[in-house]
Amino acid sequence: MDSIIVSASSKDFYKNTDLYKSLSKHFGHCVYSNIIPRPYMDGNIVTFWANPSNFLDIKESNKEGLTSVYNKFLKKYKDKDTIIFVHDDVFIDSVDFINTVNDFLHNKNFAVVGLAGGSNIQKKKPFLWHLATKKETQSGIVFHPHNGFNFPTIFGPTPKEVAVLDGLFLAVNVKKLQENNITFDENIKGFHQYDMKFCIDCKKAGLKLTTAPINVIHNSPGLSNIKDKTFLQAEEYILNSISSH
Repeated sequence: MDSIIVSASSKDFYKNTDLYKSLSKHFGHCVYSNIIPRPYMDGNIVTFWANPSNFLDIKESNKEGLTSVYNKFLKKYKDKDTIIFVHDDVFIDSVDFINTVNDFLHNKNFAVVGLAGGSNIQKKKPFLWHLATKKETQSGIVFHPHNGFNFPTIFGPTPKEVAVLDGLFLAVNVKKLQENNITFDENIKGFHQYDMKFCIDCKKAGLKLTTAPINVIHNSPGLSNIKDKTFLQAEEYILNSISSH
């Protein structure tokens, strides 16, 4: 499977991102020789790609909303099998994560794979996935740093089919999105809520979403201000456009 990892960062140099650092940790001996292992393993054999841009593309110094950036990635990599959208402050700790997502996307008939999510969406504010879904439906584990240690936020057993996923990590089957005319809704500006709308649109199209057992450290506490103007506008837009699932 031909896969690409994409991200957008406010940093002016992609190597300063946690995402890049995690990949260089796994494949560090090759980074400095300008050869990065392809994120694919067949038994004990690692296949290599000679050009880093073949599997990682980070938009630097980004100030553009994520829906716009992500749609540009969808167009740029329309011939790929898999696109993995990852926040730049995510440190991926699972070496074989590409194989994991491709197994779900191309062998198990899922269109979107994430790390944390839930089902039974309720129209309530604040419209955040972990508050708007029933707790007993939630799934996934995400680590967060605190005082020099990484602690897990455990939402529930994984893998599990869900209705919405956290946008920190979204892997997609490109062909399934194209067949159903699914893109990121650019009526949503900024950096929040795009994941909720995207997942809801996928579910409306009859596509399947799941969590996957991939370990990451998210070096961010998440949304700090639920009264942020762009958040409130996106929240109102989504709530007006959906019914409870």
